[in-house]
Amino acid sequence: MMEYKPGNLAKSLAGRDAGRLYLILEEAGEYVALVDGKTREVSRPKRKKKKHVQLQYPKNQKIVLKLKQGEALTDEEIRSFLKEEGFLN
Repeated sequence: MMEYKPGNLAKSLAGRDAGRLYLILEEAGEYVALVDGKTREVSRPKRKKKKHVQLQYPKNQKIVLKLKQGEALTDEEIRSFLKEEGFLN
């Protein structure tokens, strides 16, 4: 079963950003904090209800390991990660 863990990918299903892919930065109750490094930066993540996102596992675990170790991520790293995953142009 998929979990709302930091480092997993989440596709927005509702709102103006529907269809957009984000990286889960943190999980709190029924909400997740989402970033994409471009419109939603690490300094101001998008807060969205879990029921409004569809989870996807990342192919590359590099970002997941960094988040587990408590290391800070940069917006550039997030953009690069999403591009590697094939979700950004």
